[in-house]
Formats: sequence, structure tokens, C-alpha cells
Amino acid sequence: MAVILMFDAGGCSAPRLYELLLALGNEVRVVDASFRTEDALEALGEADALALSGRRRAKSSSDVLGTALIRGARGSGIPIVGVCYGAQLRNNAMGGTLEVMGRRLTGLNEVRVDQGDPAFSGMPSDRAKFYEPRARRIRRLAPGLRDVAWSDAGGVEAYVGDRVYGFLFHPELSGGAGVMVMRGALEALGILHPRGRRP
Repeated sequence: MAVILMFDAGGCSAPRLYELLLALGNEVRVVDASFRTEDALEALGEADALALSGRRRAKSSSDVLGTALIRGARGSGIPIVGVCYGAQLRNNAMGGTLEVMGRRLTGLNEVRVDQGDPAFSGMPSDRAKFYEPRARRIRRLAPGLRDVAWSDAGGVEAYVGDRVYGFLFHPELSGGAGVMVMRGALEALGILHPRGRRP
């Protein structure tokens, strides 16, 4: 069983992300912006992976701690999965940029996916609907990242890199499709073993 350290950045869906990671067979430990950076990094040192949640409102303390955890994970070779704000923060922390969209996304959004990528290889089609409430999109991906899902409304919807996945939508709020995508990402990162195979 893998130990995932989840950074709860204050998003209302963070408990659902926690439940999804737990349901996929992981032990999940949580830190949030109330933690001292040293304590959060110590907890990261005992984890097999880092998950970064979404957030409801901008908080500089979330940016500071989240960035420290991202850099600590990268320096230690710990895999990272970011969701919504977590994916945006991971991109920005490594040199990417964001921009404000003309129209805020709310509810289910149709997304085109790269079925050749392990996170999306189990999808029955190259199009799926995922839940996302956000007002920003990726303007430029950080070096070493490539997009693996897109939408007309939101631009880059998911990216992959060395030991990292980022989802701008919320897998934890997207029903069976979201579970499938998160499972595929965790398997690709070596956090979960594929179904039917033992470690």
C-alpha cells in the first residue's frame, strides 16, 4: 500500500479527493496551510507520492507551502498528482504560466483526451465529460510537460511529465470516468499496481 501525502489547499472538493485516493487502495495523510513548512516537508519524506488538491479562494500561504512541497517532491523523485489549483501550481512552480479565461467554467465540460496516454487508455472514446469550476487556464506549459487532454473552453485539461500528472478538471467529482483516469495516472506513476498484477 502506497502512502500519499495530500496537500489540502482549501478546496471544497478536497475531502472527495481524499476519499478517491483512499478508495484506490492508498494510505492518505493530509497537510494544509496551517502546517509549518518544515513539518510538511518531514511528512513528505515519509510518503511515496504527493497529491495537490484544488482550492476555493486564493491564499498566499497555500502557494508558499504548495510550492515548497512540489520542489521537495521533485528533489526527492517523489511522484506528483495535481488537481485543478494543484495542477496549476505545479505548472507555475516549474516555469509555466496561467491566464484568466473570458468565461468561467462550471459543471461538466467536454474534453478531448489522448487515449495513447496511460491515464486515458481505458476510456471508451477520445471524448469524455469532466467536472470543473475554474476561471484560469494554462497559457504556457512548464518545460518537460506535455498536454494529454484539451477542451475548446478550457485549453489544456491535463498534462504529463517526468513523475507528474496534472488535471485541470476534478477526477474526484467526475464519476466513473474520473476514477478511471486517476487509477490510470497512479498506475503510470508506479503508485498503484495495474489490476490483476501483484507487486
